[in-house]
Amino acid sequence: MKQATFNFPIPEDHEVIFRASITLKNGKVLLARFFGIRGFPILVKKQAKKD
Repeated sequence: MKQATFNFPIPEDHEVIFRASITLKNGKVLLARFFGIRGFPILVKKQAKKD
């Protein structure tokens, strides 16, 4: 399997997470394995650490 590369910069206050499935607005569920990948990359804001 090939390492994924991103064609966009990742801001400092964000991180990339991977999900095996995503749900579209119309309710359809897409599984990453249907596209030959293990997960969909999603850009999310980093959470503040609790002490």
